[in-house]
Amino acid sequence: MKIGEAQKAYRQQLGLLRGQRSDYVKQREENRKRMEKAQEKSEQLGVTFELSEEYLAREKELQGQIDALSGQIKKNEKVLEDLANQEMGIFNSVAAKQQGDAMKEYGEEMAKCLEIARRISRGDRVPAQDEKKLMDFNMEIYQMAKEMAAMNMDKKHKEWDSLWGEEEEKKYDDPREAAENAETNVEMPEGMEAAVNAEAPAE
Repeated sequence: MKIGEAQKAYRQQLGLLRGQRSDYVKQREENRKRMEKAQEKSEQLGVTFELSEEYLAREKELQGQIDALSGQIKKNEKVLEDLANQEMGIFNSVAAKQQGDAMKEYGEEMAKCLEIARRISRGDRVPAQDEKKLMDFNMEIYQMAKEMAAMNMDKKHKEWDSLWGEEEEKKYDDPREAAENAETNVEMPEGMEAAVNAEAPAE
């Protein structure tokens, strides 16, 4: 299962569990209010109030349900925290690789631009696209190379091919998408398989 799918399923179930727990807490409060009213009534009548088995059994049952749901909620929160850590780890890994590639490309670009500057400064002829690359990279270096070229006008000049071939723009994965679509070993939360399958579009 993908991390994004697992997060969605666990968030949905967490919402359901919190809703159920809230209902049980309300029922427990209502049971306690009924107990208090019964106690007040017995005091008004001058009778000693003893907690009835019914109220106590209901209190115990509701508290058991609340505790069980709290345990499930805690487990789901832990799973979501683990999924968030997995997602962040993958995101950082993809982003770091892209930054590394960008640094490497910048270093290669800089080396080519300095070589073009050297060729121009000797008075050699370089393709217009290479000259433009140098201008875009650093106008000061380009101007210095041109000034030196003027001083080397009388020397023998060489004609060079471009240092850049057909350039393909590199496409990188969105780190967020890559992280969400990465596989995780987390299982679908119990009872959510049907809900998630019902949302899936028909093929």
